[in-house]
Amino acid sequence: MPDTMREMEETKRKLDTSHTRKGLVLLTISYTAIATLIAASILNFLLGLLIAIADLVGIVGGLLIVIGRDSFGRAHSRNTILSVLFFIISIVTITAGKILFGATLVLSQIPNGTITYGNTTSSTVNPHLISYIASMMAAALAGLAIVFLTYALHRKTGRIILSISYITFLTLTILMTALVLQGFEIRSSITLDLSSLQEMRYQYEIIQLLTIIPTLAFAFSFYLALRRINRREIPESNRTENLAPHSENSNRLRPLSSNISK
Repeated sequence: MPDTMREMEETKRKLDTSHTRKGLVLLTISYTAIATLIAASILNFLLGLLIAIADLVGIVGGLLIVIGRDSFGRAHSRNTILSVLFFIISIVTITAGKILFGATLVLSQIPNGTITYGNTTSSTVNPHLISYIASMMAAALAGLAIVFLTYALHRKTGRIILSISYITFLTLTILMTALVLQGFEIRSSITLDLSSLQEMRYQYEIIQLLTIIPTLAFAFSFYLALRRINRREIPESNRTENLAPHSENSNRLRPLSSNISK
């Protein structure tokens, strides 16, 4: 019976490790592809549409890591659940933002003198303000989901890379959102300043290119976690297996050494 339980645990551990390894491979490929496509989308907008496919690959990789979480300790299991919660909340946030955007846009067209939108005085919030702030909040939550997904699989260096990547990603997201909202203000003003819009578009593209840095850093962090698994550093049970032969050899040598001393 104990042998059967041990075999079941070993099978479960190998399955979890396989799922996690595959998930990390997919995430590494996904984020590397996203960084490449961000750069390519500056030259060709249609290439930027492929980012959605890379995102789907990343989601599949994340699901595999969640499925294989049990054998990597309580901390990793807890963090993956938190990651899923952050991801779900981010989807709810962006969905609510789109709904509010549509509702506010409809209300802004009511010609009653108080609810207007455009070049006239408005008593409502700019619909685009709601949409982009919701998108920014969703991006922040999705970034937290990425950090928590593999945080417990890393040593100190990997965790620092994850944290700095998230802070950089969040900062760039806020800057891009601010530029877009500023652009909408200029477009809705009475005097349209095309030169200012062109300058803001140039700044936006530069910041968008800078997002390649945290994206590649995330990809590198996934690779670091994958390398720890390939080196059998994690899950913890691998360490005990590696140490077991050494302990057996030492136990065998003890009687010999005691006989020699006698």
